[in-house]
Parts: sequence; structure tokens; C-alpha cells
Amino acid sequence: MHQGGLKQYNYMKKSTYNLEFKLFFRNHSAWIGIIVLLLTGFAGLYFGKSFIANQKAVIEKAAVLQKKNTLENIEHFNKDIGLIFFHNKFSSANLPDQWAAFANGQRDVNPYLISVTMLAVEGQLYDTDINNPVSMLLGNMDLSFVYIFLFPLVIIAFTYNLISEQQENGVWSLLKSQSNELAKVIWQKFLIRIAAVFTVAFLLLVLAIIYLQLPIDTTLFAVTGLIVLYLAFWFAVSIFIISLGKSSSYNASALVAIWVAICIVIPASLNLLLTQKYSVPEALQNVINQREGYHEKWDLPKEVTMKPFFEHYPQLKKYPFPADKSFSWFWYYGMQQMGDDQALKSRLAVADKLAARQRFTNIAALFFPTIQTQLTVNELAGSDLGAHLEFQQAVRNYHEQIRLHFYPAIFQEQDIASTDIKTVGLKAFMIPKVQDWSRLLPLLIWTLIFSLIAFKNLKSNALIKNAQSV
Repeated sequence: MHQGGLKQYNYMKKSTYNLEFKLFFRNHSAWIGIIVLLLTGFAGLYFGKSFIANQKAVIEKAAVLQKKNTLENIEHFNKDIGLIFFHNKFSSANLPDQWAAFANGQRDVNPYLISVTMLAVEGQLYDTDINNPVSMLLGNMDLSFVYIFLFPLVIIAFTYNLISEQQENGVWSLLKSQSNELAKVIWQKFLIRIAAVFTVAFLLLVLAIIYLQLPIDTTLFAVTGLIVLYLAFWFAVSIFIISLGKSSSYNASALVAIWVAICIVIPASLNLLLTQKYSVPEALQNVINQREGYHEKWDLPKEVTMKPFFEHYPQLKKYPFPADKSFSWFWYYGMQQMGDDQALKSRLAVADKLAARQRFTNIAALFFPTIQTQLTVNELAGSDLGAHLEFQQAVRNYHEQIRLHFYPAIFQEQDIASTDIKTVGLKAFMIPKVQDWSRLLPLLIWTLIFSLIAFKNLKSNALIKNAQSV
């Protein structure tokens, strides 16, 4: 008898889930939400991949052009080795990680291809292509944008009237009279919506793995965990607002206001606060110092330039310096180095300010899940500010390596044929990605907080209490 009753209970439970499933998908708004997520998800995959494919094509073209330009420089200036290196550019590329197509991050605003000559490097690091400011303001669409900004709106649309609609159309009273497990009815409705959203989310993630050729690695597990927690957070916020027992219009207004606040207003306000609190006047001063450090040497005695230069590079003292000449490449490249040396203090000040900004942002992100998710997904994709700063430092190191490699040939005025300049190609860097699993903890905490408060509210809700006592 007990076994038969259990079977009947399971059958009834399954039937109620089937009924809720059918009721949910009979609603046209449910299908509209799912279709919108799928279409925007497909668009995000396409545009994200196209954006990174364009960058890869530019990098490949730059590798070919560097070889071509080197040969042309040798042909035109073959009698003056110093002039060849004055014009010749050495390109460095920040190769995109495969996940960069999933989250473009800051690769649209920071240069991913930097070409520098052997002159002072600080003034060359910030050269980039001319971009349409309107397109930069709008940004590029990728799949991470869909997850972070559009999925929460669909979650809101699916859940805002979960209870209030039943109350407003009179169904709630009927449910109270026929069931003493009203909380389970609410939970069933909620689970159907969770299942629908997560099914779409995982479907898009599987398509991303196939279409973007993403590796099955720890990054995939980290991104998956991040998406799950982020969507769970929005479901927790939604059920929290619902648990207050207000009207449908109140729920919709409150949830949309929360979305606008933590997705648009707060990030913009924090950005404005950052620019004021950690302004970087040293950035302009860095360029000025670098240029003054070089240009002022024209009117000064050569020893003013060469003494600190030889202190910087004592290994170059063994090459004879033509002090009797009014101009020499030895002296000229020494002036260029002094420009970088004079800008060192301001460059380090800029780095300190940027590090302070990053620390402030990381702390603020603990309280705002949207910012936390955006920062984390960009870090996992290797398309964040930190990756760009590492790339800049890698270019500085490469520039130093190129200088020290070719200085002896220039200072001894050797024939260009005696050097290996023709073999120097584009230098590709793959900046290591950051995988900090502790980034997921704030999302988990916020989700649990809102879920527990919502559960407590629902449990103490007078409507449910009355239903359970009938």
C-alpha cells in the first residue's frame, strides 16, 4: 500500500511538472525570449569570431610587410647602416587567445600590434590605428555580452509575474483552496524557467566550443562556472523581488531598475570616479619627458649624452666613439636612449596609477556581480587591461633586445650584409591568462544571500501560510 501511494505521488508530481511545462511554453513571450537569446547568441558568436579573425589577418599581413619593408630599406639606404635602422620597424603582436573570440574585452581599444624602430620606445608604444569613435563607444558584440547583459533581461521577463499574475487573475485563490503545498507549486514554476534559461545558455556554450574551436581545458570549466553562478545570481535576485509579494508592475519595475543600476549606471559611475580619483597626468608628462630628454641633447655637449649612456650600457664602452664628428649614429642612438631614461620616473608613476585603478576596480567588483563577471571573463579570455600592460612590457623588453643586438654593428659602421636583419620577423607574444578561481566566490555569496532571503520571505508569506492551513 505504501509503495502504491509513493508511485501515485511521483506520478502526480510528474504530471504537475508536465502541466507547468506546457503552460510556460504556451506563452508566446517565453518563445520570444528564447528566440531572442538564440539569435543574439548566434550574432555574438559570429561578430566575436569575425573581430578576432580580422585581427589575426592584420597580424599575418604585418609579418609579411615587415619582411618586405626591411628589404626595401636595405635597398634604399644600403650605404648607411644607421639610417636603415632609423627607418626599419620591428613589429610585435599580442596574439589573441582562442577565448578572445568569446570575450573581445579591451582588444578593440588597446593596440594588439605595435611596430617600433630602434628610437626611443616610450613615444611609440601608444601608436594605434585611427578608429571611428562612435563604433568604439558602442563596442563590439560577442557572446559574453549576451550572457552578461541580455540573459538577465530574459530572466526578468520570465519570472517577474511568477506569483503576482496568479493573484491578479484570480487563479491564486483557486490554488489555495485545492492545494496545501503552494510553495511547491511556486518552486515548480521557477524550476521550469531555470531549466529553459540554462538549456539555452548551455546550448550556446556548446555551439561556442564548436564554432570558435575552444579547447576543453580549465578555462572552459572556469567560464562555465562563471556563467552558471551569474545566471543563478539573477534568478536569486528575481525570486527575492517576487518574494516581497508586490504587484507585477512593481516587480518588473524593480527588476529592470536593478538591471539598469548594476549593468549600466554603477559601472559608468565607477569609471567616472576612477578617472577623477586616479587621474593620470603622468601619461602626458611621460611623453613630454621622453621628447625633451632626447631633443634637448642636440644643443648640449656630446659627453652630456654619452656619459649616462655608457653608465647605462657599460658593455658598449669598448666600441670607439667618434667624438670628433659633429654627427654620428653612436651619439644619435645615445640621445634616443636618454629620452627613455628621462621618462622612466613618469612611466613608473603611470604604472602605479594603473595598478591603483585595478586594485580599486577589483575591490568594487566584489559588490557588483556584473562588473565582477565582466572582469573575470576578460581575464579568462586574456583580453583584459592586465594582458595589454604585460604586452607593452614585453614590447619594451623586445625593443631592448633588438637594440643591444644591432648596436655593435651600427657603432662600428659595419656593412648591413654582415648583420642578420633579414632574418628578424614579427615577434609574436602569447600573454599568459589569469585564472583566479576565487573570483567565483563573490558571485556565489551574493546568490546565496538573495536566495536565503527569498526563501525566508516565501516561507513567512501570509498568502502561503493561509494556503497551508486550509
